[in-house]
Amino acid sequence: MTLTLVCDIGTTGTKAAILRDSTIIASTTHTYPTYQASGGVVEQSVTDWIEAFRSALQTLDDVDQVDSIILTGQMQDVILLDAEANPVAPVILYSDGRAHEYADELDHGALRKLTGNIQDAGSLIAKLQWLNAHDSTLRNKVSHLVFGAADAIAAQLTGEFVTDSTTASTTGLLNLQSRDILDQEQLRDLQLTYWQDVMPRIVAGGSQVGSVQEYAAQQFGIRSGIPVYLAPGDAGSATIGAGSGEIGTAYAYVGTSGWVAFTANEPANPEQDVITLAHPQEDRFIQIAPTMMAAGNLDWICSRLQFDDISATTRAACERDVTPLLYLPYLNGERSPFRDVLARGTFIGLSASTEPLDIIRSVLEGVCFSFRHMLDALAPDNTTTLVLTGGAAQSSSWAQLFADVLGLPIYVLDEADNVGIFGAYQAVQVQSGHAVSYNRELTHTAIHMPQHDQYQWYSEKYEVFRDMHTLLKPTFARLGAL
Repeated sequence: MTLTLVCDIGTTGTKAAILRDSTIIASTTHTYPTYQASGGVVEQSVTDWIEAFRSALQTLDDVDQVDSIILTGQMQDVILLDAEANPVAPVILYSDGRAHEYADELDHGALRKLTGNIQDAGSLIAKLQWLNAHDSTLRNKVSHLVFGAADAIAAQLTGEFVTDSTTASTTGLLNLQSRDILDQEQLRDLQLTYWQDVMPRIVAGGSQVGSVQEYAAQQFGIRSGIPVYLAPGDAGSATIGAGSGEIGTAYAYVGTSGWVAFTANEPANPEQDVITLAHPQEDRFIQIAPTMMAAGNLDWICSRLQFDDISATTRAACERDVTPLLYLPYLNGERSPFRDVLARGTFIGLSASTEPLDIIRSVLEGVCFSFRHMLDALAPDNTTTLVLTGGAAQSSSWAQLFADVLGLPIYVLDEADNVGIFGAYQAVQVQSGHAVSYNRELTHTAIHMPQHDQYQWYSEKYEVFRDMHTLLKPTFARLGAL
């Protein structure tokens, strides 16, 4: 029996799990802060990631007995490191909007042909151009640029600077067909010549990228010399873990951020404001519609209204009668099914009779509407069921709300909050030759069927929801300019 340590360095924290073969026998999560400021600043610290990783390992028993380490995590970040893998600047997160003006000036037609996607403020092209203009001296301190949180931890463990192809495909810097970083001429045209020399090596998700070095073994309390694998970034690992790693089933991930996705033989149509990721298998793609913030909206409103027990609050809100109160869940802007870095969270229909739980319910509904909107853009005619994963899947009340809003049977997986861990493990099994398929055996803990009368009500409300961004976009732009 072998022991494997799988770590997911996510947006809100690091989850570490020890697996005996394919079964989780212990897990822990350690959180870290996100730093936000005016102008669209959204940053984290590599040092915080390292400390959360260290704390997680110290919490788990038998870490010193694990035979291998698998890493996955958040994607589309600007992570600047020195030669020893130490950070030289804060991490610029995927949701950071400072570079939106640079994104507007990109040649989107040419980039779409190369990358398979339209580039926005989340693009690393725009972010690096912003750095060129606002902090040119920083480049002299940078020895390595990596794109995902897992890459930074892998560099700490192995001394190797590597990014998986799924994570790289989120950045605008990867040729989607060749799975290589853009060439010298293309980077020169983008005014990114300097950055070429610090780009990471690209590997298929699930590949071994090195082994634990002696200094890292001492620092983290693990065995020296054991292999370190870089799984697909979080969306890729979740896709595999949710049972969508092969052609077929769609699923939704509802964590702090979220997405709807499935595996396909061809790229998505970027004109629909959906995204194509590189699948670990070279001739496949992950079609995905990602939202900037999903369950993060619920965390935000519960903290502001001082509801400490989010689970109980969600149940109580779902027991309230439906109201016309509408919420737009765009606290950090939006990237699918439309791109607008200046969009913001909005309540429409507040009245003197509105109760705090009505506000909570409208937030829950607004997230569901957002997922229906993404699903319409991604696959409007091809979905008859939907697998629900992430933190929202732990709430049967919210899962039922998803069924009623989407009008689809919602399948909740056993251990739905661990799909990223399982998917990372399965990707390694395929890449190492121990499995021939990205499918894994799944069990469902619940199936939530849509209630027809609720679906009819929500369909009318959804039509209003879909109209709101178009109507408010000029207002968001004006407020964003203040």
